[in-house]
Amino acid sequence: MANEFRFEDHPDTTKFKKVEHEAISALAAEHGLEFSTDYLTFLKAHNGVNFDGLSTAAPLAPGIETFDEIWYLFGVDTGFEYNDLRVYFGIDGFWTNPLLRAFAYPVGEGPGGDPIVQIFKGSAKGKIYFVDHEVLPFDGELEDAGIDLENPDEVLAFMVDVQGCFNEVAKSFSDLVNKLVVYDEDGRTQIGIRRPLA
Repeated sequence: MANEFRFEDHPDTTKFKKVEHEAISALAAEHGLEFSTDYLTFLKAHNGVNFDGLSTAAPLAPGIETFDEIWYLFGVDTGFEYNDLRVYFGIDGFWTNPLLRAFAYPVGEGPGGDPIVQIFKGSAKGKIYFVDHEVLPFDGELEDAGIDLENPDEVLAFMVDVQGCFNEVAKSFSDLVNKLVVYDEDGRTQIGIRRPLA
């Protein structure tokens, strides 16, 4: 397909050091996460991507529509602070919210610090969401709405239907990677998520 991103087509993409299974397992256990099989496969094969390193691409082909950009896919102990999950988890900010960590983990990041997350609990397990961090609910907002914080389905439904801060973009991590398109826009190489999203 036109503009499809394939790792083998972009040898100029920044390469990160390989990560051992033990390091991945330790990070997941430390934060109470359950990484999906396809995300684990990606970590072992690539351990993150910095799309800023891409240098050439064709203009977006007619008929292809994109949702938003992706700047990074996260790895573990990459040595690059912007796509290292261990560093990301240590940054004081919205990801320190235990509510989010209870059912999702970040797999990438878009413009302005918007995370791309994979759900690991509940009926949406495995799905990928683009999160608009500027409209995440304030502390206590879900409780005030009567949301059971122990129920990931209730929390996610509130984030999607009421707050509008979670947008489903893929059925799985592999689906996300398969939806990535690379294109030139006004002399700048960009990576976007191809529509339709879900």
